[in-house]
Amino acid sequence: MKPIIKILTIVLLIGTYSCEFKNDRQEYAEMLIEKVEKFKKTNNRLPKDVTELGLNEKMDSPAFYEMETDSTYIVWYGLSVGESKVFKSSTKKWTEEG
Repeated sequence: MKPIIKILTIVLLIGTYSCEFKNDRQEYAEMLIEKVEKFKKTNNRLPKDVTELGLNEKMDSPAFYEMETDSTYIVWYGLSVGESKVFKSSTKKWTEEG
């Protein structure tokens, strides 16, 4: 009986960790969207990249910003290999893609 309890505990801990990791990425992405929208209102244009928001984008950033056109952008973060959660400013909605 004890090995089953150990296995269930490990599975529970892994699940909890992955949810916290996903929530951190989601929170960062939402902060990024807020900064982009504030920049847009103040400057009447979208930022070209996150450096205009006072942020640095690295390969391991929690989320990413990309200006698509002069008036639309996307923010996304990885869920797993080949899958991302994407916010499109044109629809103001999140979708899972991959």
